[in-house]
Amino acid sequence: MKLDTIFKILLLITIIFTTHQIWPLYELIKQISNGTVLFCIKEEFHKLYIFFCLYNLKEDIEIFSTNTNVAPKPRYFVFFVLSGFVTYIVKFILNKISTRIGERLIPKRKWSPYIRGIKLGRFNVMFFNLIYFSLISVFGFISLKDQVYFPAEMGGQGETSAYFLGYPNQKISNLIHIYYFMNGGYLLTSVCSLLKSEKLPDFYENFLQHFCAMILVYFSYSHNFIKVGAIIMLCHDICEVFSSACRVFVDTRYKFITVSSFCILFLSWGYLRLYIFAKNCILPIHKNYNMFSSLIRVETFIWLIFLLLVILLMNVYWFVLMGKMFIHFVTSGKTEDILTRVTEIEEKERNIEMKNK
Repeated sequence: MKLDTIFKILLLITIIFTTHQIWPLYELIKQISNGTVLFCIKEEFHKLYIFFCLYNLKEDIEIFSTNTNVAPKPRYFVFFVLSGFVTYIVKFILNKISTRIGERLIPKRKWSPYIRGIKLGRFNVMFFNLIYFSLISVFGFISLKDQVYFPAEMGGQGETSAYFLGYPNQKISNLIHIYYFMNGGYLLTSVCSLLKSEKLPDFYENFLQHFCAMILVYFSYSHNFIKVGAIIMLCHDICEVFSSACRVFVDTRYKFITVSSFCILFLSWGYLRLYIFAKNCILPIHKNYNMFSSLIRVETFIWLIFLLLVILLMNVYWFVLMGKMFIHFVTSGKTEDILTRVTEIEEKERNIEMKNK
């Protein structure tokens, strides 16, 4: 079975599972049979209008600016959209700058114009990611460092047992709300960019990871799982700093920066995205189910754990790929980004050239 086929199957299962949580099949059949399906659709659109309406925007901004601790509300979802809009504009401006930088740094004769265009496009994405995740990781750490649930393994003094104390009536730091909004907005723009860009060999694995992450962000905010959700975000954000740095310079002559970033990435990935993510995020959610079992159905809880395990599986997959990258570097002395799987396109190009000859 091809690798893409596995990702397609996982993505299909995830979409079906998620759709079933939003609109269970037995409820849909019941609504069709009693003729209320159109009314229910209208009600759902009305809810979306309330969630993303700008009517209370001024009042909501005042709430976050005057209160240090705020309880999440569905109407705050509008801030995710606004954050995504701002992220898109900043990304558009930075892409203009990074294109010029990439044109100078990426060799012109080493690859065909098509392959070099792909590498330049990836350079633009990673250039933005490097700046974004560097800033958001610092902001996330500052927002979380004094919280009673910030794990000692990450530099805090808290305990993971505090994740669900007083659930669901928990008020969260306004800074952590902003941290959530910014990451949620980033994910929106990333998913949109993936869908409209050329479908490269790594499309399905990237889309699967982004889709799961986006669903988890919005689910965790709506169900006030923000404390553990913020820890999950920070684990992934920190690793993205070094992943982006490594992939910005991988096709340039700055091999020392590439190798240094990769070494830090490999260590931080194993520690944060595998060990901390599993031990301090997934396990506490599973162990503390009794604290929120009366508010969340067993089926919904299974779906939540499934999404988390999919992301953990993707982290393991990329960790293995990074191990292969390291072995490739040791044996050949060449730095190469096999995560993007551009080599597969290069091989196809060579095969076509061979056939034409």
